[in-house]
Amino acid sequence: MTVEELKVLMNSVFDERISAMKASLLQEIADLIESKGKRDRVLIDQNTHVLPERTKEEQREINQALIQWYRKWAEEGDEEEQRETLEYLQKALDEDRLSNRPLFPQR
Repeated sequence: MTVEELKVLMNSVFDERISAMKASLLQEIADLIESKGKRDRVLIDQNTHVLPERTKEEQREINQALIQWYRKWAEEGDEEEQRETLEYLQKALDEDRLSNRPLFPQR
C-alpha cells in the first residue's frame, strides 16, 4: 500500500467516523430538546392555573356581579371600624421598624 492509498483510506475512515459522530450528536441534541420540552410542559402544567374560556357575555355578567359586590361592600363599610383598623396597622408597623423614625409620624 502506498502512502497516498493510506491517506485516502484514513480520510475515508475519518469521514465515516465524523459522520457517525455528527449523527449521534444530532440525535442526542434532538432527544435533549424533546426531553426539555416535556419537562417544561410538566412544569407549566404544575405551576400554571389556566382560566376557563368565557364568552364576552359570561365575562360581562361576572364583571357586573363584581361591581355590584364592590358597591355594596363600599356602602356597608363602617367608617369607625376602618379608622380603628388604620390606626392599629400604623401603630403595629411603627413598632416593628428597625429605624427609630416612625413610618407614620403622629400629627
